[in-house]
Amino acid sequence: MKNMIRHFTTEYDLYLQDESRKKGYADTISFPMSNEEVSGIVRYCSENDIMITTRSSGTGVGGGAVPFGGHIMSLERIKHLEMSSDGMSVIAGAGCSLNEINRFVNIRTGGDLFLPPDPTEGTAGVGGMVSCNSSGARTYMYGPMRNYIKRLKIVMSDGNILDIERGEFFASGRKFEFRSETGSDNDQARVLSGELPGYEMPKVKNAAGYYIKEDMDLIDLFIGAEGTLGIVTEAEFSLVEKPKYIWGIIAFFRNEENGIDFSEMVKDCDELRNSIMSVEFFDKGSLEILREKAGSSKGSGRFRIIPSEFKEAVFTELKGEAHEDMILALKRLEDLITAAGGNPDDAWCAVSGRSFEAFKELRHATPEGVNNRIAEIKKSCPAITKLGSDMSVPGKLFKETVKMYKRDLENAGLEYVMFGHIGDSHLHVNIISRNEEEYFKGKEIFAGWAEHMGMIGGSISAEHGVGKLKREFLVKMYGEKSVDEMRELKRIFDPKGLLGRDNIFLWDIVR
Repeated sequence: MKNMIRHFTTEYDLYLQDESRKKGYADTISFPMSNEEVSGIVRYCSENDIMITTRSSGTGVGGGAVPFGGHIMSLERIKHLEMSSDGMSVIAGAGCSLNEINRFVNIRTGGDLFLPPDPTEGTAGVGGMVSCNSSGARTYMYGPMRNYIKRLKIVMSDGNILDIERGEFFASGRKFEFRSETGSDNDQARVLSGELPGYEMPKVKNAAGYYIKEDMDLIDLFIGAEGTLGIVTEAEFSLVEKPKYIWGIIAFFRNEENGIDFSEMVKDCDELRNSIMSVEFFDKGSLEILREKAGSSKGSGRFRIIPSEFKEAVFTELKGEAHEDMILALKRLEDLITAAGGNPDDAWCAVSGRSFEAFKELRHATPEGVNNRIAEIKKSCPAITKLGSDMSVPGKLFKETVKMYKRDLENAGLEYVMFGHIGDSHLHVNIISRNEEEYFKGKEIFAGWAEHMGMIGGSISAEHGVGKLKREFLVKMYGEKSVDEMRELKRIFDPKGLLGRDNIFLWDIVR
């Protein structure tokens, strides 16, 4: 497989970064097209102590796909797609994008089934979505990607292949053991055994560190492991019945905090409990970005310009099987808009395919606009990377946490944009650093919030993972002892620390 490994040249510079805007360096790169090719390349790298950084589409924002030496393995060409024999799941190669899966499933099932997780970036690849346990807006009703992963094919650090199905291997308490297949006719299968870390995960939406529970299904170890325990080359996703009706409603508010009040009312409304698929929040900074986008040549025609008097907005998705039920749910939402201090006449509603897709584009345009601003500033200040939080908190503490975010950022004089999955008590706070001083000031604020998350039972990452940018936050959340236990778990699967080195935690540390 050595002949598949190319020397790194400037033509591959795109592969040195992800959406974090952090840039690294590498010696070699490869583009395998099958499990066997991945296995062969991994064996070569293992025999020669070469670090491997894997990537599928590079849409991550945590720097996990950014290499610092060694070899880049791009999985973008592992593109096979097929339906299972019973037609209830889809099997996808690591390089397939979410958009490609959705189109394939829609055609093959006639629109009757779908994959519920809805990460913001539709070009996200299977490898990355599994490795970060992606979620998105519809996590509010359907949960994260983990809930739909039925089977994984994983190349281990020595090149052996693990084909693991949900329900096949379980831990006994915190002890585990399972067997990986051989990647070569001349080798014996490898038995992996050991003890899981002793920490308890927070009871909130969480993608920080390894997923650990007593008696857990061991497939879950690899979901959200950010490429540090093995390389995901294929996944089988369970599909569910698609609702007959899906409508989108955007409620606008002229006063700050009214949007948050409305969101809390929606979550507490028993009449809407089975109807709401997602609840998404936009602050005043988000709305400014959307106004800029709608008014630009690139944004023209995608969605309407939002009037300047609106300071917050909340996007909700309603689902149902009967038209009359949808009307009743919509009327209930209108009542809640009024109760929260808004005007239902200001709201936008989409019930058709084209207008609904425009609403989805509006949601996706927010982080896109943030990324574009950071990229522009980075031209004159290369030290800046994307500075965005991904923290979740217990629901009862959410409003106070948002007040803390605003207070700390405004006291520091920082420009920020706040949006995201308010239904899961999880917002993305993005600081628009205009210079290095503001960048480091923002990092200090985030570090303080990370420590706060550890004290209140929150998470420093709800869906994007830790990557290389949030390692110090993970220590603040779990403590050094627990992070050491994660490091020891990785050592069982990857004794040389070659896979995804320094993702989640530093591999080599000096106490």
